[in-house]
Amino acid sequence: PEREGRGSLKEIFAPGYRRRTIILSIFNMAQVIGFYGFAAWVPTLLIHRGIHVTASLGYAFIIAIANPFGPLLGTLFADRLERKTQICGGLITMGVVIAIFSQVSAPWLLIVLGVLFTLAANIMSYAYHGYQAELYPTRVRARAIGFVYSWSRISAAFAGLAIGILLHGYGVTGVAVFVGMSMLVAICMILLGPSTRGLSLETINH
Repeated sequence: PEREGRGSLKEIFAPGYRRRTIILSIFNMAQVIGFYGFAAWVPTLLIHRGIHVTASLGYAFIIAIANPFGPLLGTLFADRLERKTQICGGLITMGVVIAIFSQVSAPWLLIVLGVLFTLAANIMSYAYHGYQAELYPTRVRARAIGFVYSWSRISAAFAGLAIGILLHGYGVTGVAVFVGMSMLVAICMILLGPSTRGLSLETINH
């Protein structure tokens, strides 16, 4: 059974959890670049792909509507697939879609790709939130998740600025490269983490 008692923040850096803490901290810094980078900049990205400013807002609205459908779609396989598989699948899809997005200009295709990116991002998001919560024991879970997740907030603050600079200097292609590299880093981090499907929390945190 899980050891009882009050946990402390320093426990997440103990030998049993230090590796997980580092992996999840880096992962959170990387994944948010794709998740919020695209969502926050999609109207501007559309304009840079040749869409009129007025139309871009309408298209961005259609793309944003897809947000709640990602997790709903995920309920079909949430507990059937390994969490790491779901996360990596979402990240790979995000990287591929943003690359194609940066090279096309047909409005209907941009909308379809935007919706696909949004769905993949939300599937990735719900899966990793569940995954990282499974990697720590109850006594320290809230502190641990708060710590590793805080890195995504720090990253998001600088990612928005970086995307703006890249968009100005290198266009949507530059943004796509930045997002794609970030997704690759996130994938590498998740692959280093333990598998959790079918395992009790006691076994995962033994």
